Amino acid sequence: MVSRQFWPEIGKVVVSEQSHQVLVNLSRTIHRSSDDLVKPPGDVRFQRLNIHDLWLFSAFYDKISNKNLVRIFGLQDTELNDPVMCYLIEANETYRIYGTRQLLVDYHGNRLRVVSFECEINPTSKPNFVSLTFTSENTLPTNSLEVLYSLPSQRNFTVCYAALFNFTNYRQIIQNVEFNRVLGAEHFFVYNMSISSATDIVLRHYQKRGLMTVIQWPLPASEIHYNGQVLAINDCVYRNKGISKYVVIQDTDEFIIPNHHDTWGDLIHEINQDYDLKNNCSTSHEQIGTYIVESTFFQEMPTREEFSEIKQHYFISDRDETMFQRCSLTVFTNLVRMNQTFGDARQKSIVRPEMVLFPDVHTTIVHRPSATDVLVNESLALVHHQRFYSASGSILDTSSLRFKDAVIPLVRRTLYSLSKQGLQF
Repeated sequence: MVSRQFWPEIGKVVVSEQSHQVLVNLSRTIHRSSDDLVKPPGDVRFQRLNIHDLWLFSAFYDKISNKNLVRIFGLQDTELNDPVMCYLIEANETYRIYGTRQLLVDYHGNRLRVVSFECEINPTSKPNFVSLTFTSENTLPTNSLEVLYSLPSQRNFTVCYAALFNFTNYRQIIQNVEFNRVLGAEHFFVYNMSISSATDIVLRHYQKRGLMTVIQWPLPASEIHYNGQVLAINDCVYRNKGISKYVVIQDTDEFIIPNHHDTWGDLIHEINQDYDLKNNCSTSHEQIGTYIVESTFFQEMPTREEFSEIKQHYFISDRDETMFQRCSLTVFTNLVRMNQTFGDARQKSIVRPEMVLFPDVHTTIVHRPSATDVLVNESLALVHHQRFYSASGSILDTSSLRFKDAVIPLVRRTLYSLSKQGLQF
């Protein structure tokens, strides 16, 4: 490898023109389609680090503690610890620098785990592509990732779902998307590992409307916890950094429902006000990176007598009841929940992408410097997990019915559109 220039502050070495051209051709092959257009996000794929059990997925420009860097997410064998070399293509040259790695807290005894690599760059640098090799190897990389940069703010709330595996319950997606739109969701990210043809029709419907981004999720190996959901969540949050003010992390059978507010925005506004009052500072809420919401299981329907009483407080027509059944709107039918709420392994979060370093399924693994989290009081909001868990100690909770009249028209319009595409309900 011929070195032509060296920057001691980050160990930057410009590679030979021949090596630069090899890597440029590699990036063109991987990232450009036949019409020479950069592929959309849905076409990203896992790429292997040469012949090793290490798979790269996405790369982002990042800045932490006044350090500018390219951050790369992937999966690797737990035993791998070889130092890595980063090759970055910028303008008309390629340079290489030493990288560092950090394994995320997502082990669970599996062979593969989530990894984040950092390649520090100069403040004025803006590389287009990055590749990795092990420093012990005298060879060029066989991978190339496009470096993604933050875009101007576009929305307030984005929902990130965990990876869909052998997923067939397309009605659940319709229910979740339309309910969350009422609460303030403007866009949804789905990681598609394997789904039914009917589910694919639903996802394509939302894609065409500009409401959803579907990223293909062909895991290169199965020895990773829960279909690599921690990697998918980190990828999703980083893709929305700068674009979305908040990211809601949840599954398709979960709903973060305010008890008194009409939207997530109104809920967060009150939480921020309470936080400022508690800390006697009008700007202290700016430190909040994660809003943690406790969860419980909504697992049974009310008795006939209980439902009759509920209808005295909420107008539920026969047509509404038919819709509940037709589209399996369990959020409006399964109103009996456990009286116990769960934190830790069951809670869900709303995060501010620029304030979290490594988000997780239930809360944030690592915040950025000076950022913190806040536990949302159960009286303000709760995660309604529509799944059977335990029948002991249950109470009736009708808080979701406050949103019925706003949700059902959206569901009806979606069903009408999907029925024209041949999907039967």
